[in-house]
Amino acid sequence: MTSPERTAVGSDTQWQVEVADSVSEIPEDVWRNLAPPDDPLYEYALFQAMERTGIGPDAYRYLVLRQGQHVGAVLPTCVFRALALEDALGNQGRKALRPLHRITGRPLRVGMLVCGNLLGEGRVLREPGLHAAAPYLLVKAVQQLAAAAGTRWTVVKDFPQTDMEWLGPALESAGFFRAPGMPDARIALHAKTFDEFVSSLSRNGRSTARRNLARFSEHDDATFEVRERFDDLVPAMMPLYEAVLDRAESRLDVWTPEFMTLLSTDPRISAKAITCWQGDRLVGFLICLFGEKNSVAFRIGIDYACSRELRLYQVTYYRGIEEAIRSGMTEINLTQTAYESKRRMGCHLVPLEHAVTHSNRVCRAILKRVFPMALNRSGEQP
Repeated sequence: MTSPERTAVGSDTQWQVEVADSVSEIPEDVWRNLAPPDDPLYEYALFQAMERTGIGPDAYRYLVLRQGQHVGAVLPTCVFRALALEDALGNQGRKALRPLHRITGRPLRVGMLVCGNLLGEGRVLREPGLHAAAPYLLVKAVQQLAAAAGTRWTVVKDFPQTDMEWLGPALESAGFFRAPGMPDARIALHAKTFDEFVSSLSRNGRSTARRNLARFSEHDDATFEVRERFDDLVPAMMPLYEAVLDRAESRLDVWTPEFMTLLSTDPRISAKAITCWQGDRLVGFLICLFGEKNSVAFRIGIDYACSRELRLYQVTYYRGIEEAIRSGMTEINLTQTAYESKRRMGCHLVPLEHAVTHSNRVCRAILKRVFPMALNRSGEQP
């Protein structure tokens, strides 16, 4: 680790922030003690898999706040040296960039430091009761890391209210402005069976679910299978994943066959694939992660040629919810986008927020006005 920053936060207590180039430089037990409890998106092995298989950024960096050998907080970050700006913005942002594309003839690429988790909600992994100087130390280290990496944009991505309030004063003093992100869509699972779950939905949700399931059941050749090992299916899964990626709001992470294979083969990652078949052809899948009681349905793949006829998007999520109930989960996070469909599935929305800055004062002032308007927060297109 490198150690760029030290400060005194008590009468005789020295803290410092070090930069780790890999999560593997942080002891696994330290990571687990600081990570949010029962959040499968913060499994140590998942971050190792992201690093090993190159699913987006040019580099991963972890800011480690320590006092001697004691680690009080970890902030995951990643570096994009030439990110196509349209991959970071939603559909509205891409529309706003079209005139510029016509002039330049190529995507606008920017250097960007992203703080958080590419695969979902951002977090500061931290112990309770840290000294008030801790967020200022971390934000200063973020600035130093951005300068060292040559990234002019810095984005604190998709952080929940508790973490953003903890970081907020330090971010504001460093010139960051805040903008609403796209919320997570979550379901509290109280039902013991899937039929009981459907019966608990609103009248509109019940009728929609039953109509979609009935439409799917009309196709005798369409079936679902839950796979704990799915590495043999990865060649068939990738085109379905890429079809959804082409329509995605943002494309900071781009999965590789190697990453998807590790999700299946690493025994430390509790992933399952909900797979849909029409005859012997794979037409859809949903990859879910499972903790002790919390689950995340975090990537879907769809064959759009048969999606409408089979009600594939909705029914695949229903089967993911059914598997979560069968596995004893009390919550499933269906993540972002397609909120109207997910509300009918019983989701409630959990707000997330960004904090953004730019190394150039003029650009920062423009971004403060334009960036919130460029974000598409509806996410209705699955």
